[in-house]
Amino acid sequence: MFRTILPSALFALFTIGSAPLGAEDKKDKPRADPPATPLELSVTGTTKYTFDARNADELKNLIESAAKTGKRLPAAPAVDLSIEIKNTSDQPVTVWVAGDPVVLTCTLRGKGALNVAPPLAFTEEFRSPKSVEIAAGKTHTIPVKTLVSGYRGAAHWAYWLEAGEYELTATLKTGANPAPKGAKDANAGFGVVTLTSAPLKLTVEAKK
Repeated sequence: MFRTILPSALFALFTIGSAPLGAEDKKDKPRADPPATPLELSVTGTTKYTFDARNADELKNLIESAAKTGKRLPAAPAVDLSIEIKNTSDQPVTVWVAGDPVVLTCTLRGKGALNVAPPLAFTEEFRSPKSVEIAAGKTHTIPVKTLVSGYRGAAHWAYWLEAGEYELTATLKTGANPAPKGAKDANAGFGVVTLTSAPLKLTVEAKK
C-alpha cells in the first residue's frame, strides 16, 4: 500500500523559499525544542558551489511543473556537507538517527532559493527508529550529498536558481534518551525533540 504526501501550500513554499535573506529573520544560534535538550545540531562542509545560469529559467519551469503534477523533479544540487549532532551534556545520550520518526529537513534561503514539497507516494509500512549512543561531548555525523531531505529523505527538495549568497538551515526531528524535560514521551525512555542548526552560509558562483 502507498500513501500520498501533498505539499500543504505549494505556492507558499515557492515564494517563501525564493525570498531574499533578511536580518530580521536570521537566527544565528542553534536551537532545541524542548530547550532542555542536551543536543546541538550544526551543518559543516564545502561552502562554495557553481551554477550554470544559462539554464535557470528552464530549470525553474521544470521544477514547478513537476511539483504540481507529480512528475519526477530535476536533480537537486549536489553538495558535500555534514550534519553533526553534538551531545553537550556530561552523560551519554542515545539518539534516533534513522527510521520514520526521524525527519531531517534542509531549507535553503536566499534570493534565488526554491524549496519544494512535491506530492509523493510512500509505502505504508512503519520503519522503526534506529539509534546510536553519543558519548558526552562527542558528535554523530550524517553525510549530506544532495539537497533532498524531509520524510524518508525524499519529501523536501531545495534548489538555487542563480548565483549569489545563500543560507542553509537543517532541522532534525528525532528522539533522545534519556528524555529531556518537557519532551513528548516516545516510549522506551525516549522523548521527541526537534533540533535546528545555525544557518550555514553558502556561495554559489556562475559557471564559467
